[in-house]
Amino acid sequence: MRLSTVTARVTTLENILTRLRLEQTGSCQSGEPMDDSTVPVLKQLQKLAKETKRIKEQTEASGDYRMALACIHEICRILELVAKLGGELDEKTQTNILNVNLDSGTGKRIAEMYLARLRKLEAK
Repeated sequence: MRLSTVTARVTTLENILTRLRLEQTGSCQSGEPMDDSTVPVLKQLQKLAKETKRIKEQTEASGDYRMALACIHEICRILELVAKLGGELDEKTQTNILNVNLDSGTGKRIAEMYLARLRKLEAK
């Protein structure tokens, strides 16, 4: 199975998960067990995870590390879906990742300011 097929299947399962959540009117809160309507999706996700793992192992053996890394990314997405489906992830918290490039002078000033504040805190 190709990685693009696995990606498409994961996306389809994400859509199914979203639809299931919309259909449920808050009956499955975080930390509560899954109901019977989510079990088939969970089994499909587990099957996808096994297939993706198999593809990863084949690509590693052939030396295609870029494809293996892509498989690892897909496995992470599948695990995230399983955790969301089981109510193990708190979807209310959001992590923002910001990529910032600083010149050496600015980086040095930031580091010096941080160290000065840290020394003041340690002195107290």
